[in-house]
Amino acid sequence: MLGFLRYMFFSGNKAVYRSIAREFQTSSFRVYRLAHGKRAKTNKDYQILKHLQKQEIIEGVLQVG
Repeated sequence: MLGFLRYMFFSGNKAVYRSIAREFQTSSFRVYRLAHGKRAKTNKDYQILKHLQKQEIIEGVLQVG
């Protein structure tokens, strides 16, 4: 709940998260959580992380496994 409130009121990249979410047909809150350290579980999550890296929101993507 606290993470959602942070996203709603304090996130400066909401527009970017929304556009990425629209492109990958997921929620903008999921994109926010991936940008802030949530682990990628699917290939779509990994693609979202790569897109966030292109937008220079995150520095890099660590691929484990």
